[in-house]
Amino acid sequence: MSKIIESLNKQALEAYNKKDLKTAQEKYEELIKKQPNVSENYCNLGVVLKALKKYQEAYDVYIKALKLNNKNQLVLNNLGNLFKEIKDYKNAIRAFSDAIRLNPKDFNAYNNLGIVYEAINDYDKAIAAYKQAVRIKPNYSKAVNNIGVVLYKQKKYKEAIEIFKIALKVDPEYNELYSNIGACYNKLKQYEYAIENLDKAIELNPNNAGAYTNLGNVYNKMHDYKKAASLHEKSIKLEPNGVNAHSNLGTSYKNLGYTNKAIQSYKKAIQLDPNFENAHFDLATIYLAKNDFKNGWSEYEWRFKKEEMLSHIVNNKDIFSKPMLKKENNIEGKTLLLHSEQGFGDSIQFIRFLPLIKEKFKCKIAVKCRDELKELFKTIEEIDVLVNRKEPTPSFDYHLPIMSMPFVLQMKSLDDLPKQMPYLKALDDESLKIKKDEKKIDIGVCWSASITGESYDGKVFDLKYLEPLINHPKINVYSLQVGEENKQIKQYGFEDKIIDLTDKLTDFSKTASLVKQLDLVISSDTSVAHLCGAINAPVWIPLQKFPDWRWTNKSESTRWYPSAKLFRQKSARVWDSVFQSIYAKLSKQYKIKIK
Repeated sequence: MSKIIESLNKQALEAYNKKDLKTAQEKYEELIKKQPNVSENYCNLGVVLKALKKYQEAYDVYIKALKLNNKNQLVLNNLGNLFKEIKDYKNAIRAFSDAIRLNPKDFNAYNNLGIVYEAINDYDKAIAAYKQAVRIKPNYSKAVNNIGVVLYKQKKYKEAIEIFKIALKVDPEYNELYSNIGACYNKLKQYEYAIENLDKAIELNPNNAGAYTNLGNVYNKMHDYKKAASLHEKSIKLEPNGVNAHSNLGTSYKNLGYTNKAIQSYKKAIQLDPNFENAHFDLATIYLAKNDFKNGWSEYEWRFKKEEMLSHIVNNKDIFSKPMLKKENNIEGKTLLLHSEQGFGDSIQFIRFLPLIKEKFKCKIAVKCRDELKELFKTIEEIDVLVNRKEPTPSFDYHLPIMSMPFVLQMKSLDDLPKQMPYLKALDDESLKIKKDEKKIDIGVCWSASITGESYDGKVFDLKYLEPLINHPKINVYSLQVGEENKQIKQYGFEDKIIDLTDKLTDFSKTASLVKQLDLVISSDTSVAHLCGAINAPVWIPLQKFPDWRWTNKSESTRWYPSAKLFRQKSARVWDSVFQSIYAKLSKQYKIKIK
């Protein structure tokens, strides 16, 4: 009998190692028939059933194993891994904790416990568990690496690098660590070190798909999208189901102008992981850039799942704890709270839909906006209650982020844009009244954008590009650039050449008062451009080759803002030809020579 048992065990293990899971299952089931009271047999069968994704059956046999031996620590670990895989994190924590109680020296159980805490974003407990695993087994490089991964997720990239280097000392053969170090340097924008470490990871393991896509991300950041695309393609060849590689390849294609390829890449990433929020969001931006609003707005709702939005949701629990308006809701006579979520320009662009919301849903409208927008939004007659973020949230029944209005309104084309123009009013402000000179053109300029905004590097240009305007005797140049970037005026010695009233531009209503007195505004892709469009003031906007979705990828005009003229880069990241076009247009329109 013992020889039969031994043979069955051997056959089952060999089948499992060869990934012949069906045979392994059959052999362990034969073992159980011969040894129905041996806990280990059920434990081993559970491992095979889990690998076959027969999760309920695996759970049932693990429970049988525990009934036969409730101190079988291996079963508890395996049960924890089962719960972890099906994302039942509460029970996974319980199982691993029970395993640790049976054996406080079980470093694997501590490591697994850390993985679960990491999955639920409880990073402090995750690090504590990983550290305990390392205390028990100081050369446990995987746990050391996991500490570094958590630090990476916490955006503590320098600390993460140090931890990864410690893991390398513990295990010099752990090649994956070079890839992790490279990913950290990429986040720190130290691209030379990133490439050095990722090249090392690939040299040591040419089949490391993750290293290829990490290296591709570096080249994406360096704007070498062709090189990036080839690396992501290599990663996918090695690991066809690499979700991040497909999504990252989509970003490379998007920036190369390969729109259809980008869409297919993002769709593939979503097919592999239907809840991959970044792929959904990036796909949305492509649809919206094509004016495919039917697909675009629904995908754009995924922005609330993005990591960048989590703190906003947490900080506004009083808003998000109530129901969000859906297109089918009947809220007649009730109060809808519209609230700002992203940048100033986003709120200015989308607030135009407010009257349509009020008309369709026959509701009262309360608005909670960023502080600097309140005075500007006071000119919207349809708003019943208006507060800024520093003020208490007014009572409401439903809420809706300002940028979700076109989704709820089911906007399908540009023909659905509200017709009112301007939709925001510029009021007179005596403190900003300028002295007009009929012999001079008054031009406002804004050359930077929010440093936290999307694609900041691509949107902005140096103040030096505006020097021909600043030095022109027939042009008065007014700065509309608030914030740190305004210091460029002094840096270039333009203090006596640029009229700088920005110390008075404390909110967008005041900026609007100044803008409406000017002949023209030249603005980067930022809130000032949207403000000019909203009040129907002439604005010229220099754009990168593949700009933010709202400007699409072609045309010199936009139906969002009839007063805007768009000047696009011919080559990515090259502004010279853009400003040549601007100055040629200025010379022709205002009959002045600009060199």
